[in-house]
Amino acid sequence: MKASTHPRTEDLSPAECLALLETAPLGRLGVVVGGRPEIYPVNHLVHDGAVLFRTGSGTKLDGAIGQPVAFEVDGYDTFTKTAWSVLLTGVAEEIEQVHEILDLMRLPVFPWEPGAKPHLVRIQPDTISGREFPAVDMPGAD
Repeated sequence: MKASTHPRTEDLSPAECLALLETAPLGRLGVVVGGRPEIYPVNHLVHDGAVLFRTGSGTKLDGAIGQPVAFEVDGYDTFTKTAWSVLLTGVAEEIEQVHEILDLMRLPVFPWEPGAKPHLVRIQPDTISGREFPAVDMPGAD
């Protein structure tokens, strides 16, 4: 994420970014499939500085595992009228070690969509950046 030129926009530290990621129930996973970018909504969990999510077999999993991915989350605080955005990049890996799967399955990372989601995916960030800024008054934002 490039630095903003707006004087009231603040760059966030990696620790602040991870803390905000923990508060957001939904993020967006960016992958490249067949040479074209695709974005998928993903409910996630932050654990030991990495993003975890569960998914089924298919395009999202195939486009993510072993590949560079982007993960992005935004938020808005209605009380302070402050918006924020966090972007991390890294390589997605499927967690396949039985002892690690059993340990991580105790965490509350549950898919919203019904159906089998047996694949547990981790993104360990290579880069993480974020910004926080006062949002303009928008009708219906309260």
